[in-house]
This record gives sequence, C-alpha cells and structure tokens, in this order.
Amino acid sequence: MNKRTIKTVTNRILRSMMEDEKQLKLLLATETINVPDRQLDGLFVRIEQLLSRISNGQNKIILLQDLV
Repeated sequence: MNKRTIKTVTNRILRSMMEDEKQLKLLLATETINVPDRQLDGLFVRIEQLLSRISNGQNKIILLQDLV
C-alpha cells in the first residue's frame, strides 16, 4: 500500500477531528445555568453531532490501520 497516501488521509482525518474537538470544547463551555433543557435542545444536538464526527474519524483511522 502507498504509505504516503495513508499518511495523508490519516492526517486529514486528524485535522478534522482536532477542529471538531475545538468546537466541542467551546460548546461545552457554554453557560447554561437557569436555562431550561428544551431551550438548549439545539446545543445538545450540535454537541451530539460533533461527538459523532469525532467518533467516526477515530473509526476511520482504526480501519485504515487494520488494512495496512
């Protein structure tokens, strides 16, 4: 297998995951005291989306490593 391609794809996935992690940390730092949960629904959905993207990126890297 082409190691350069594998490294490039892995780095691309990692960069995307790092950006998602930064966004996730910002959202998790959002002040939510005295705000009803139903008003925070959009925040919760976005957090779940970012977690899903990070998890998906991890799975891609693991699969790529298994194939090598």
